[in-house]
Amino acid sequence: MEQKGQRERILIWGKTYPELSSKYLETVCTAGITESGQLVRLYPIPYRYLSGQFEKYQWITANIAKNTADPRPESYKIDCDSIECGERIPTTTDEWGLRASILFEGSRWQFSTMEELQQAQKRDGTSLGVVVPREIRKIELVDRGESEVQSFEEKFQDLRKRVDAQRAQLTLFEQAIPPEMKRLDFLKARIQISWLCQDMECKGHKMQILDWEVCELQRRSGDEKALEKLHEITDLSRYNLRLFLGNLFLYPQSFLIIGLWYPRRANLLFY
Repeated sequence: MEQKGQRERILIWGKTYPELSSKYLETVCTAGITESGQLVRLYPIPYRYLSGQFEKYQWITANIAKNTADPRPESYKIDCDSIECGERIPTTTDEWGLRASILFEGSRWQFSTMEELQQAQKRDGTSLGVVVPREIRKIELVDRGESEVQSFEEKFQDLRKRVDAQRAQLTLFEQAIPPEMKRLDFLKARIQISWLCQDMECKGHKMQILDWEVCELQRRSGDEKALEKLHEITDLSRYNLRLFLGNLFLYPQSFLIIGLWYPRRANLLFY
């Protein structure tokens, strides 16, 4: 990291499935909220290569600096060597109440409708937000196609050859030894949710899910298990569902689901 920036304590609330990176081997889009209530998107995080790995809803302390290459206001670079893992906020008897008191204390990133979030994006560049769905219409698999599979495999093999060559050229006296490249499985289909927001004239939204927990269940146990889990936790009669949304760098009006908030419903909900 070129500049030290400020040291911040951050509660992690979102991690996406890893993507290959020619510079960092792979990166995980990671989102959190600081103690002061500021939303941050942290990059680059080669999560599987970190010596100290953190979980969702765990506090970390790290040096971060505004990412000048990314105009989105929440985007920060992080010095991965500076990360210190802290307390994890578990589920509690009041159904995620402690987590909610931290995440949803302020209303700045909570939106009643998807249209409000997109208006905020146009107005001030907002690229992260939470929206409560009114109705879940459909959950389905979207095939990524053979061309994406081939492109991924070619990039993976190119990266592996480059890393292996770099490792072979090093001597025992080298300080920075590139890590051995880990296999990253390509998900041939992504899960997509069709839903309605609270706007009574909403015509519907379709968004793919990049949340690591969902994608990892899909990778490990198969599409059907992942779909089964999603049908369960998106049952609005049983779960107080919120969608954590993040937009695309090149298409700022296009949002994806980067996290799911799904405590069970209770008689008294204060979050």
